[in-house]
Amino acid sequence: MNTELRPEIIEDFLNTGFSTPVIGITGGKGGVGKTTVAVNLAAALVEQGKSVALVDADVDAPNGALLLGISLDNPEDVPLTLPVFDHRKCTDCRLCINACRLHSLFRPGENTVMLMGECNGCEACFLVCPSDAISRGSRSVGMTYQSNRGGLTLYTGALHPGLEESALVVAALKKRVFAEADQFDCILVDTSPGTHCNVINALKGSTHVLAVTEPTPLGAHDLGLMLSLLGMFRLNSSIFINRADLPGRMSDIQDVAAAHATRIETGMKLDDDLLASYVDGRPVVEASPDSQAAKTFMALAGNLISEYLS
Repeated sequence: MNTELRPEIIEDFLNTGFSTPVIGITGGKGGVGKTTVAVNLAAALVEQGKSVALVDADVDAPNGALLLGISLDNPEDVPLTLPVFDHRKCTDCRLCINACRLHSLFRPGENTVMLMGECNGCEACFLVCPSDAISRGSRSVGMTYQSNRGGLTLYTGALHPGLEESALVVAALKKRVFAEADQFDCILVDTSPGTHCNVINALKGSTHVLAVTEPTPLGAHDLGLMLSLLGMFRLNSSIFINRADLPGRMSDIQDVAAAHATRIETGMKLDDDLLASYVDGRPVVEASPDSQAAKTFMALAGNLISEYLS
């Protein structure tokens, strides 16, 4: 299968319309410490005098605020457009039913159309109705938040439990932070795990992507999938190895990195200070600045500053 994308698609994917660098933090496998890396890297950049926006785009399970020990503030609703039918105006043309790609509209009787299934808010039914019988209603599918912590601003997206419209929440979250991009020296975007559409949308506009993994067979396998995805969109990337002292599988990660011509940025060994800071909801660069974990994140932040912020 040809996975080569047209140059105009890649250009559109990478273009943000502003100059602030965007660093994506992602990982093919869940549980590798992706959000821990994102939170501590953001705090390390702040410690080095940078104004940072951290975007928690794992909207199904956002926990950046917990790791920072802060509340979710400044809520904004994420609405989904829904059709509202005026049966008095309906001419029974059924164009709206034919236009619905999800087959969610039902005609129980003459001049009567009802929404009986999922609606993705595409608004096709509004556009084809010739008699103005459909108006726009809405329902909430999630929220976005903006919380401040010194030089760090956290933007969080949260999908309402049980719903499936996570893509809408990710899009609303990115729109909110990108509208304020010029206020920051750097934007970090923490994605959900995997290589699905929400991850792609969260990484859109990234200057550089940090792929977080661990030296396990699953870690190496999913790292390969992630690097293939990043290569498809021609995103600059490097690898962060968490739990780097796990025995036996480091060579697998090195082989994947070599196969994709991607550098290994750094490795983080299992660290009691990092674990303690995780439990306390406080970045390790603040809680234990002399720890090896804190020094690793400070060094990583310094590398990014030299490459993208100097």
